Amino acid sequence: MERATFNKHEHLTGRLSIQEVVSTGRSVHETPLKLVGKIIDLPTEAPAQVAFAIPKRYMKLAVHRNRMRRLLREAYRLNKHAYHQRLNEAGKQCAWLFIYQAKEPLTLAETQLKITRSLDRWMEKHA
Repeated sequence: MERATFNKHEHLTGRLSIQEVVSTGRSVHETPLKLVGKIIDLPTEAPAQVAFAIPKRYMKLAVHRNRMRRLLREAYRLNKHAYHQRLNEAGKQCAWLFIYQAKEPLTLAETQLKITRSLDRWMEKHA
C-alpha cells in the first residue's frame, strides 16, 4: 500500500495552465462541487495535477475558504490512488480543477463522498 501523499508536483499551478483547463476542459457537477478536467500532457510524471478553488463570492471569510480548501485537499489525498491507477493503465495524464460552489462548509465525510462521485462521473464520461 502506497502512502497517501499530495506532493508539490501533483499541484496544478500557473495561470495559463488553469485557464486552459477552465476554457477547454470538460466539466461535471456534483453539488456543491464542479469538477473541470482535461486530458493533457503534463510537465511531471504524476498522472494527474489538481487545483482547488473556493470563490470569495460563496465564502466571504478567508478562514472559511482556507478550511474548506484543506478539507478538499485531504479528501482528494485519501482517495486519489484509484484514479491515478486508472490513468496509469490508460497511459493518460489529466489536469483537474475542483470549484466549490456553496456558502456553507461540508464535513470531511461529505467532502470525500462528493469528490469521489465527481471523479467517478468525470472518468466515465471523459476519460
